[in-house]
Amino acid sequence: MNPLPLRPTWVEINTRAIENNARRLKKIIGTKTELMAMVKANGYGHGALAAARAALRGGASWLGVYAAGEGLELRDAGITAPILVLGPTLPEWTRDAIAHDLTLVIPAREYVQPILDAAKSLNKPARVHVKIDTGMTRLGFDSPSAAKEILEFAGDKNLIVEGILTHFAVADDPNARGIEGWGEAFTHQQLDAFLRVANDLEQAGLTLLYRHAANSPGAIYYQHPRLNLARSGILLYGLHPSDDIPRPTEFEPALSFKTRLAFVRDVPAGRFVSYGATFETKRHTRVGVLMVGYADSFRRAPKNYGQVLVRGQRASIIGRVCMDQTMIDLTEIPEAKLGDEVVLIGKQGKEELSAEKVAAQLGTNNYETVTTISARVPRIYLA
Repeated sequence: MNPLPLRPTWVEINTRAIENNARRLKKIIGTKTELMAMVKANGYGHGALAAARAALRGGASWLGVYAAGEGLELRDAGITAPILVLGPTLPEWTRDAIAHDLTLVIPAREYVQPILDAAKSLNKPARVHVKIDTGMTRLGFDSPSAAKEILEFAGDKNLIVEGILTHFAVADDPNARGIEGWGEAFTHQQLDAFLRVANDLEQAGLTLLYRHAANSPGAIYYQHPRLNLARSGILLYGLHPSDDIPRPTEFEPALSFKTRLAFVRDVPAGRFVSYGATFETKRHTRVGVLMVGYADSFRRAPKNYGQVLVRGQRASIIGRVCMDQTMIDLTEIPEAKLGDEVVLIGKQGKEELSAEKVAAQLGTNNYETVTTISARVPRIYLA
Protein backbone atom coordinates (compact mmCIF):
# COMPACT_ATOMS: atom_id res chain seq x y z
CA MET A 1 0.00 0.00 0.00
CA ASN A 2 1.36 3.43 -0.91
CA PRO A 3 1.56 5.62 2.20
CA LEU A 4 -0.65 8.68 2.22
CA PRO A 5 1.00 12.04 3.00
CA LEU A 6 0.80 13.12 6.60
CA ARG A 7 -0.65 16.46 5.57
CA PRO A 8 -2.46 17.88 2.53
CA THR A 9 -0.03 20.77 3.01
CA TRP A 10 3.44 20.68 1.55
CA VAL A 11 6.57 22.62 0.63
CA GLU A 12 7.99 22.42 -2.88
CA ILE A 13 11.73 22.89 -3.21
CA ASN A 14 13.33 23.66 -6.56
CA THR A 15 16.77 22.11 -6.12
CA ARG A 16 17.86 23.43 -9.52
CA ALA A 17 17.33 26.95 -8.14
CA ILE A 18 19.62 26.19 -5.18
CA GLU A 19 22.25 24.76 -7.51
CA ASN A 20 22.07 27.80 -9.80
CA ASN A 21 22.14 30.21 -6.87
CA ALA A 22 25.31 28.51 -5.60
CA ARG A 23 26.83 28.85 -9.05
CA ARG A 24 25.95 32.56 -9.11
CA LEU A 25 27.43 33.05 -5.64
CA LYS A 26 30.63 31.36 -6.71
CA LYS A 27 30.85 33.74 -9.65
CA ILE A 28 30.41 36.74 -7.32
CA ILE A 29 33.08 35.70 -4.81
CA GLY A 30 35.58 34.64 -7.45
CA THR A 31 37.87 31.71 -8.00
CA LYS A 32 40.20 32.49 -5.07
CA THR A 33 37.42 32.27 -2.48
CA GLU A 34 35.70 29.01 -1.58
CA LEU A 35 31.96 28.84 -0.95
CA MET A 36 30.48 27.34 2.20
CA ALA A 37 26.80 26.50 1.76
CA MET A 38 24.95 27.02 5.02
CA VAL A 39 22.56 24.10 5.48
CA LYS A 40 21.85 24.51 9.19
CA ALA A 41 18.26 24.64 10.44
CA ASN A 42 17.32 21.87 8.01
CA GLY A 43 18.74 23.87 5.14
CA TYR A 44 16.79 27.00 6.16
CA GLY A 45 13.65 24.89 6.05
CA HIS A 46 14.41 23.56 2.57
CA GLY A 47 15.83 20.19 3.66
CA ALA A 48 19.48 19.95 4.61
CA LEU A 49 20.48 16.94 2.52
CA ALA A 50 18.83 18.08 -0.72
CA ALA A 51 20.16 21.60 -0.24
CA ALA A 52 23.66 20.28 0.45
CA ARG A 53 23.72 18.13 -2.66
CA ALA A 54 22.39 20.94 -4.84
CA ALA A 55 24.88 23.47 -3.47
CA LEU A 56 27.81 21.10 -3.98
CA ARG A 57 26.71 20.57 -7.58
CA GLY A 58 26.67 24.36 -7.94
CA GLY A 59 30.25 24.80 -6.81
CA ALA A 60 30.22 24.92 -3.00
CA SER A 61 33.21 23.13 -1.50
CA TRP A 62 32.17 23.36 2.18
CA LEU A 63 28.96 22.85 4.11
CA GLY A 64 28.07 24.71 7.29
CA VAL A 65 25.85 23.41 10.09
CA TYR A 66 25.11 24.65 13.60
CA ALA A 67 25.23 21.41 15.59
CA ALA A 68 27.32 18.26 15.32
CA GLY A 69 24.16 16.16 14.95
CA GLU A 70 23.31 18.02 11.75
CA GLY A 71 26.75 17.18 10.40
CA LEU A 72 26.41 13.51 11.37
CA GLU A 73 23.11 13.29 9.47
CA LEU A 74 24.88 14.51 6.34
CA ARG A 75 27.73 12.05 6.85
CA ASP A 76 25.25 9.19 7.35
CA ALA A 77 23.64 10.17 4.03
CA GLY A 78 26.97 9.82 2.24
CA ILE A 79 28.15 13.45 2.12
CA THR A 80 31.96 13.50 2.12
CA ALA A 81 32.59 17.24 1.61
CA PRO A 82 34.15 19.22 4.48
CA ILE A 83 31.55 20.18 7.09
CA LEU A 84 32.07 22.98 9.60
CA VAL A 85 30.09 22.87 12.86
CA LEU A 86 29.64 26.56 13.61
CA GLY A 87 27.90 26.18 16.96
CA PRO A 88 29.45 25.00 20.23
CA THR A 89 30.10 21.26 20.37
CA LEU A 90 29.54 20.12 23.93
CA PRO A 91 32.10 17.67 25.40
CA GLU A 92 29.81 14.64 25.18
CA TRP A 93 29.41 15.16 21.41
CA THR A 94 33.01 15.95 20.58
CA ARG A 95 34.35 12.42 20.11
CA ASP A 96 31.66 11.42 17.59
CA ALA A 97 32.12 14.67 15.71
CA ILE A 98 35.86 14.18 15.29
CA ALA A 99 35.42 10.50 14.42
CA HIS A 100 33.13 11.51 11.55
CA ASP A 101 35.56 14.10 10.17
CA LEU A 102 33.56 17.14 11.18
CA THR A 103 35.57 20.34 11.52
CA LEU A 104 34.74 22.05 14.79
CA VAL A 105 34.60 25.71 15.73
CA ILE A 106 36.26 26.60 19.02
CA PRO A 107 34.07 29.39 20.38
CA ALA A 108 35.78 29.85 23.76
CA ARG A 109 38.75 28.58 25.78
CA GLU A 110 36.48 26.18 27.74
CA TYR A 111 36.03 24.04 24.61
CA VAL A 112 39.70 23.46 23.91
CA GLN A 113 40.51 20.73 26.42
CA PRO A 114 37.50 18.49 25.62
CA ILE A 115 38.49 18.62 21.96
CA LEU A 116 42.10 17.78 22.78
CA ASP A 117 41.01 14.88 24.99
CA ALA A 118 38.67 13.46 22.36
CA ALA A 119 41.28 13.76 19.63
CA LYS A 120 43.90 12.05 21.79
CA SER A 121 41.54 9.17 22.61
CA LEU A 122 40.90 8.66 18.89
CA ASN A 123 44.57 9.10 17.96
CA LYS A 124 43.26 11.52 15.35
CA PRO A 125 43.99 15.27 15.32
CA ALA A 126 40.90 17.46 15.41
CA ARG A 127 40.49 20.00 12.65
CA VAL A 128 39.23 23.30 14.05
CA HIS A 129 38.46 26.89 13.15
CA VAL A 130 38.64 29.43 15.98
CA LYS A 131 35.87 31.99 16.43
CA ILE A 132 36.86 35.63 16.98
CA ASP A 133 34.38 38.05 18.53
CA THR A 134 34.78 41.37 16.74
CA GLY A 135 31.55 42.99 17.83
CA MET A 136 28.68 40.49 17.76
CA THR A 137 29.12 39.74 21.51
CA ARG A 138 27.84 36.20 21.13
CA LEU A 139 30.59 33.59 20.84
CA GLY A 140 34.31 33.84 20.24
CA PHE A 141 37.60 34.99 21.69
CA ASP A 142 37.71 38.76 22.23
CA SER A 143 39.69 40.16 19.32
CA PRO A 144 42.24 42.22 21.34
CA SER A 145 43.53 39.14 23.18
CA ALA A 146 42.53 36.42 20.68
CA ALA A 147 45.92 35.84 19.03
CA LYS A 148 47.71 35.38 22.35
CA GLU A 149 45.10 32.90 23.59
CA ILE A 150 45.03 30.92 20.36
CA LEU A 151 48.80 30.57 20.26
CA GLU A 152 48.70 28.93 23.68
CA PHE A 153 46.96 25.85 22.27
CA ALA A 154 47.50 25.99 18.49
CA GLY A 155 50.71 24.01 18.64
CA ASP A 156 49.21 20.94 20.32
CA LYS A 157 49.76 17.82 18.23
CA ASN A 158 46.14 16.77 18.70
CA LEU A 159 44.87 19.92 17.03
CA ILE A 160 44.99 21.29 13.48
CA VAL A 161 43.98 24.95 13.50
CA GLU A 162 42.86 25.31 9.90
CA GLY A 163 41.45 28.80 10.16
CA ILE A 164 39.74 31.59 12.03
CA LEU A 165 36.34 33.19 11.55
CA THR A 166 34.16 36.00 12.77
CA HIS A 167 30.55 37.02 12.15
CA PHE A 168 29.29 40.37 10.91
CA ALA A 169 26.52 41.86 13.01
CA VAL A 170 25.05 44.46 10.61
CA ALA A 171 26.35 43.62 7.14
CA ASP A 172 22.71 43.54 6.00
CA ASP A 173 21.93 46.97 7.46
CA PRO A 174 24.25 49.77 6.26
CA ASN A 175 22.26 52.34 8.25
CA ALA A 176 21.93 50.31 11.45
CA ARG A 177 20.63 52.00 14.58
CA GLY A 178 18.91 54.55 12.35
CA ILE A 179 22.19 56.34 11.68
CA GLU A 180 23.25 56.81 8.08
CA GLY A 181 26.34 54.77 7.31
CA TRP A 182 26.70 53.41 10.86
CA GLY A 183 26.25 49.77 9.90
CA GLU A 184 28.71 50.00 7.04
CA ALA A 185 31.31 51.65 9.27
CA PHE A 186 30.80 49.08 12.03
CA THR A 187 31.20 46.19 9.59
CA HIS A 188 34.50 47.65 8.39
CA GLN A 189 35.59 47.97 12.03
CA GLN A 190 34.80 44.30 12.56
CA LEU A 191 36.73 43.33 9.45
CA ASP A 192 39.73 45.40 10.49
CA ALA A 193 39.73 43.84 13.97
CA PHE A 194 39.54 40.36 12.47
CA LEU A 195 42.38 40.95 10.05
CA ARG A 196 44.57 42.25 12.87
CA VAL A 197 44.11 38.92 14.64
CA ALA A 198 44.97 37.07 11.42
CA ASN A 199 48.10 39.19 10.97
CA ASP A 200 49.23 38.60 14.57
CA LEU A 201 48.78 34.83 14.24
CA GLU A 202 50.58 34.60 10.91
CA GLN A 203 53.44 36.81 12.11
CA ALA A 204 53.80 34.41 15.05
CA GLY A 205 54.22 31.54 12.59
CA LEU A 206 50.73 30.03 12.53
CA THR A 207 49.64 29.12 9.02
CA LEU A 208 45.94 29.77 8.43
CA LEU A 209 44.38 27.97 5.50
CA TYR A 210 41.09 29.82 5.94
CA ARG A 211 40.06 33.29 7.05
CA HIS A 212 36.33 33.86 6.83
CA ALA A 213 33.86 36.52 7.89
CA ALA A 214 31.44 37.03 5.01
CA ASN A 215 27.83 35.93 5.24
CA SER A 216 25.52 36.48 2.22
CA PRO A 217 25.50 40.31 2.36
CA GLY A 218 29.16 40.29 3.32
CA ALA A 219 29.99 38.22 0.25
CA ILE A 220 28.40 40.85 -1.97
CA TYR A 221 29.50 44.10 -0.31
CA TYR A 222 32.42 43.37 2.01
CA GLN A 223 34.80 41.22 0.02
CA HIS A 224 38.46 41.43 0.97
CA PRO A 225 41.47 39.72 -0.62
CA ARG A 226 42.50 38.26 2.75
CA LEU A 227 39.18 36.41 3.10
CA ASN A 228 39.13 33.13 1.20
CA LEU A 229 35.95 31.38 2.36
CA ALA A 230 32.43 32.84 2.20
CA ARG A 231 29.53 31.43 4.23
CA SER A 232 26.23 31.91 2.44
CA GLY A 233 22.75 30.86 3.50
CA ILE A 234 19.93 33.24 2.63
CA LEU A 235 21.17 33.97 -0.91
CA LEU A 236 21.71 30.28 -1.54
CA TYR A 237 17.95 29.85 -1.17
CA GLY A 238 17.20 32.86 -3.38
CA LEU A 239 15.93 35.16 -0.63
CA HIS A 240 16.74 38.81 0.08
CA PRO A 241 19.34 39.33 2.84
CA SER A 242 17.36 42.40 3.92
CA ASP A 243 15.32 45.32 2.59
CA ASP A 244 18.54 47.33 2.29
CA ILE A 245 20.52 44.48 0.73
CA PRO A 246 18.30 42.95 -1.98
CA ARG A 247 19.34 39.77 -3.71
CA PRO A 248 20.89 40.23 -7.16
CA THR A 249 18.22 39.94 -9.84
CA GLU A 250 19.42 36.61 -11.24
CA PHE A 251 18.87 34.75 -7.95
CA GLU A 252 15.71 32.64 -7.71
CA PRO A 253 13.69 31.62 -4.63
CA ALA A 254 13.69 27.85 -4.19
CA LEU A 255 10.74 27.38 -1.82
CA SER A 256 6.96 27.39 -2.23
CA PHE A 257 4.51 26.62 0.61
CA LYS A 258 1.16 25.16 -0.49
CA THR A 259 -2.05 23.57 0.72
CA ARG A 260 -5.45 22.48 -0.61
CA LEU A 261 -8.97 23.83 -0.36
CA ALA A 262 -11.01 21.37 1.71
CA PHE A 263 -14.48 22.91 1.51
CA VAL A 264 -16.37 25.91 0.18
CA ARG A 265 -19.63 27.12 1.72
CA ASP A 266 -21.95 30.11 1.33
CA VAL A 267 -23.08 31.86 4.48
CA PRO A 268 -25.27 34.93 5.08
CA ALA A 269 -24.29 38.16 6.78
CA GLY A 270 -24.07 37.91 10.53
CA ARG A 271 -22.24 34.57 10.76
CA PHE A 272 -19.25 34.18 13.08
CA VAL A 273 -16.17 32.42 11.78
CA SER A 274 -13.69 30.29 13.79
CA TYR A 275 -12.71 30.26 17.46
CA GLY A 276 -13.51 33.20 19.65
CA ALA A 277 -16.10 34.58 17.21
CA THR A 278 -13.61 37.34 16.36
CA PHE A 279 -14.84 37.67 12.76
CA GLU A 280 -18.43 38.33 11.68
CA THR A 281 -19.52 38.32 8.03
CA LYS A 282 -20.88 41.70 6.89
CA ARG A 283 -22.41 40.36 3.67
CA HIS A 284 -23.23 37.11 1.92
CA THR A 285 -19.82 35.41 1.98
CA ARG A 286 -18.22 32.39 0.33
CA VAL A 287 -16.05 30.81 3.01
CA GLY A 288 -13.23 28.48 2.05
CA VAL A 289 -11.62 26.05 4.49
CA LEU A 290 -7.90 25.43 4.03
CA MET A 291 -6.13 22.28 5.18
CA VAL A 292 -3.38 24.16 6.98
CA GLY A 293 -3.05 25.60 10.47
CA TYR A 294 -0.67 26.82 13.11
CA ALA A 295 0.66 23.29 13.73
CA ASP A 296 2.14 23.62 10.24
CA SER A 297 3.69 26.97 11.32
CA PHE A 298 0.98 28.87 9.44
CA ARG A 299 1.00 31.62 12.02
CA ARG A 300 -2.02 32.31 14.23
CA ALA A 301 -0.88 35.28 16.32
CA PRO A 302 -0.02 38.01 16.97
CA LYS A 303 -0.48 38.34 13.21
CA ASN A 304 -1.34 35.73 10.59
CA TYR A 305 -0.32 35.53 6.93
CA GLY A 306 -3.15 37.88 5.98
CA GLN A 307 -3.71 36.54 2.47
CA VAL A 308 -3.24 33.44 0.34
CA LEU A 309 -3.43 32.81 -3.40
CA VAL A 310 -6.35 30.90 -4.92
CA ARG A 311 -6.63 30.56 -8.70
CA GLY A 312 -4.09 33.32 -9.10
CA GLN A 313 -6.02 35.78 -6.91
CA ARG A 314 -5.58 37.02 -3.36
CA ALA A 315 -7.98 35.77 -0.71
CA SER A 316 -8.04 37.14 2.83
CA ILE A 317 -7.85 35.01 5.95
CA ILE A 318 -10.94 35.43 8.13
CA GLY A 319 -11.27 34.45 11.79
CA ARG A 320 -8.61 32.80 13.85
CA VAL A 321 -6.21 30.29 12.35
CA CYS A 322 -6.92 26.86 13.86
CA MET A 323 -4.45 24.08 14.61
CA ASP A 324 -5.09 22.26 11.32
CA GLN A 325 -7.43 24.50 9.35
CA THR A 326 -7.88 28.10 8.27
CA MET A 327 -10.83 29.96 6.78
CA ILE A 328 -10.59 32.41 3.89
CA ASP A 329 -12.97 34.75 2.05
CA LEU A 330 -13.67 33.44 -1.47
CA THR A 331 -16.53 35.79 -2.31
CA GLU A 332 -14.54 37.44 -5.12
CA ILE A 333 -13.28 34.09 -6.44
CA PRO A 334 -16.55 32.27 -7.25
CA GLU A 335 -14.82 29.65 -9.40
CA ALA A 336 -12.81 28.29 -6.44
CA LYS A 337 -13.73 24.72 -5.55
CA LEU A 338 -12.84 21.78 -3.31
CA GLY A 339 -9.35 20.44 -4.00
CA ASP A 340 -7.90 23.65 -5.47
CA GLU A 341 -4.22 24.25 -4.83
CA VAL A 342 -3.64 27.24 -2.56
CA VAL A 343 -0.30 29.07 -2.35
CA LEU A 344 0.85 30.38 1.02
CA ILE A 345 4.35 31.39 -0.09
CA GLY A 346 5.26 31.51 -3.75
CA LYS A 347 3.75 32.33 -7.13
CA GLN A 348 0.42 31.49 -8.70
CA GLY A 349 -0.49 32.99 -12.04
CA LYS A 350 0.65 36.62 -12.09
CA GLU A 351 0.50 36.99 -8.31
CA GLU A 352 3.20 36.29 -5.76
CA LEU A 353 3.35 36.08 -1.98
CA SER A 354 7.09 36.15 -1.35
CA ALA A 355 8.72 35.06 1.89
CA GLU A 356 9.68 38.70 2.36
CA LYS A 357 6.08 39.94 2.01
CA VAL A 358 4.82 37.27 4.38
CA ALA A 359 7.57 38.15 6.86
CA ALA A 360 6.63 41.83 6.75
CA GLN A 361 3.01 40.91 7.43
CA LEU A 362 4.06 38.75 10.39
CA GLY A 363 6.45 41.33 11.78
CA THR A 364 9.57 39.19 11.37
CA ASN A 365 12.14 38.40 8.67
CA ASN A 366 12.26 35.90 5.83
CA TYR A 367 14.81 33.78 7.71
CA GLU A 368 12.29 32.98 10.44
CA THR A 369 9.44 32.59 7.97
CA VAL A 370 11.05 29.73 6.04
CA THR A 371 13.07 28.04 8.79
CA THR A 372 10.08 27.61 11.09
CA ILE A 373 7.80 25.78 8.65
CA SER A 374 6.84 22.69 10.65
CA ALA A 375 8.73 19.43 10.27
CA ARG A 376 5.38 17.67 9.78
CA VAL A 377 4.98 19.50 6.46
CA PRO A 378 6.49 17.21 3.78
CA ARG A 379 9.13 18.62 1.45
CA ILE A 380 8.74 17.71 -2.21
CA TYR A 381 11.85 18.15 -4.36
CA LEU A 382 11.68 19.34 -7.93
CA ALA A 383 14.75 19.11 -10.16
